[in-house]
Amino acid sequence: MLTILSVDDELNPLILRKMLLERAGYRVISASSGMEALRILQFEKPDLVLSDQVMREMTGTQFAREVKASYPEMPVIIITGLNDVPADAAIADLFMSKLEGPAKLLHNIERVLERGSSSGEPHQQPGPHTTKPV
Repeated sequence: MLTILSVDDELNPLILRKMLLERAGYRVISASSGMEALRILQFEKPDLVLSDQVMREMTGTQFAREVKASYPEMPVIIITGLNDVPADAAIADLFMSKLEGPAKLLHNIERVLERGSSSGEPHQQPGPHTTKPV
């Protein structure tokens, strides 16, 4: 089973995202800040990191920069509710709007994981997933 580290400093989106991803067949580790997620990464090696952009301690792109410094091959997707894309968005493997919805999020996760598996060992496929909004 593939593991996703989900990072958001707001509890409700973190819970909803966990429910969506678990229903899609992923194991989910949740972190309520970039700093907490960096501590988790010392012990867990998820297949993908999914982070909100707007967080109090550090932005998603700042967090992604820290992740990529230590784990350059780890895929990172950043999601945002804002309309503008930050100048440093390219640090992430994918930067997307929350307005694109859960079906697009799941599609993008699969796409990024497939892209990563072409350069190394193949990733397992997640279980059947629902694309209904949570």
